Amino acid sequence: MRYDKENFSSYYHEMSATLRKFRLPTWEEFPDIELYMDQMTLLINRYLAIGDGGEEKAVTASMINNYVKMRIMPPPVKKKYSREHLAYLVVICSLKDALGISAIQKMFPPELEGDMLRERYDSFVMNQQKAYHFLADNIDSVALPLLEEQERVSDRIYDLVTQVSVCASITKTLAERFISKQEYDPPAEKP
Repeated sequence: MRYDKENFSSYYHEMSATLRKFRLPTWEEFPDIELYMDQMTLLINRYLAIGDGGEEKAVTASMINNYVKMRIMPPPVKKKYSREHLAYLVVICSLKDALGISAIQKMFPPELEGDMLRERYDSFVMNQQKAYHFLADNIDSVALPLLEEQERVSDRIYDLVTQVSVCASITKTLAERFISKQEYDPPAEKP
């Protein structure tokens, strides 16, 4: 595996800066109007675009329909989606590549609503931002010294890629194990 130090360094610094400034919208920053499916997909894909122009789509209409069918999130009301749906989709789409759907459901049960949903979502946003900063700081501690080196840079960049990959794997395993220890606490019945 070969890397061009200059190109990699430029890209690395851009991605590090992107991680540090990336921020999901809070509950209050969501639109306070109901949206149609095409508006939902457009908005979610904008919210989750990280670097590289966000060419990858985080969600499609068929994915949203499947999440509703699988009861991972509540169904739309008269084909319209609200803040509640936005919150569920941001969380699901943020975590779907790292965790299975059942793990996401345990973290963010589909029965959440009202203040409980708003608080859980805003907590997710805050923790996501902390995680991105933590990740950027830790990767910088490895990457910046090696990008200053003159010899064996290509080999060292391979080491960085390996470390990041292994961390992703370990992090996924730990998250799944932590989630498995969570006790399910169903929401209280409505009067």
